[in-house]
Amino acid sequence: MYLTLFHPSRSKSFALVKYLYRLVRKGIRPVLIVPKTSVSMEDGLALGRMISKISTEETQVLLTFAESFHQAVRFCTELGSGKLGSSGRELPIFIDITHLQDSREDRDLGEMIQGLGEKWTSFFPLTCFLEIGRDSTRLGEASGRTSLFQISSLVLERKGGIWKRLKEERAPSLSEDWTEDLIYVLLPEKD
Repeated sequence: MYLTLFHPSRSKSFALVKYLYRLVRKGIRPVLIVPKTSVSMEDGLALGRMISKISTEETQVLLTFAESFHQAVRFCTELGSGKLGSSGRELPIFIDITHLQDSREDRDLGEMIQGLGEKWTSFFPLTCFLEIGRDSTRLGEASGRTSLFQISSLVLERKGGIWKRLKEERAPSLSEDWTEDLIYVLLPEKD
């Protein structure tokens, strides 16, 4: 199941911090995947400091920088297989996936994500995409966001101080109880 969150402003991304805090307190390990090209050195250091404050001894937030979608998927697959240590309750959160190099190629981003297959969903019953800011000059970014909207079961957009539901499809019963809890109880502020 895919969850997409659109946040219109880069300057007011505090909602992500609150969401990560809630996840960690419930024993769910967020795995943040950030495109190398979309974060400056200063922003990367600030993100690292924030993550170190949110993490607990039992549940650490993971942060990885990726150049491509395929590189990010390889990292997550290694994590899911237990080779890098596993809590069994990881939530991959792709931040600005439309900025990854190969998500701008001729292949549709939605097709690439859906092509991950059953192995991915067995490791990660829920995958989250967070798109921050908007750049109307980038056609590839707009196309990628459309793909995310189409494949996601739940799409929320930050409007003012609340999250507005743009799309909600009830998924068939998920195999993991923690994902149901996450979607319908831990979501950022409901309208």
